[in-house]
Amino acid sequence: MIGSDVNEIKAFKTHMMNEFEMLDLGSLTYFLGLEFTEVAEGLVMHHKKYASDILKRFNIMKCNLSSSPAETNVKLVMIEEEELVDPTLFKQIVGSLRYLCNSRPDIVYAVGIIMSYPKF
Repeated sequence: MIGSDVNEIKAFKTHMMNEFEMLDLGSLTYFLGLEFTEVAEGLVMHHKKYASDILKRFNIMKCNLSSSPAETNVKLVMIEEEELVDPTLFKQIVGSLRYLCNSRPDIVYAVGIIMSYPKF
């Protein structure tokens, strides 16, 4: 339940709890992997823990920072001399990044470029 009138929210919750068997879990902090932080202007949605878990899981905690996740109009090409990547690992990384796009629209373009690569 969300709204701007605290009294109306309380009244609605009381009515629902009288009508149905339910609990008041308090303020929203975590839902479907998304984290919510209350600020003066409302709620901020983020994936801070999820993003950190991705970096740890794929051992890229010390990766280089970038202010822009991808160059525009970049074309991916396969370099025959380089070692092939593990397709399962690649798909796990891309899948994790796709879910992260729910709260990070700045990486949508870069993840889309990677997903369009025809070899996987």
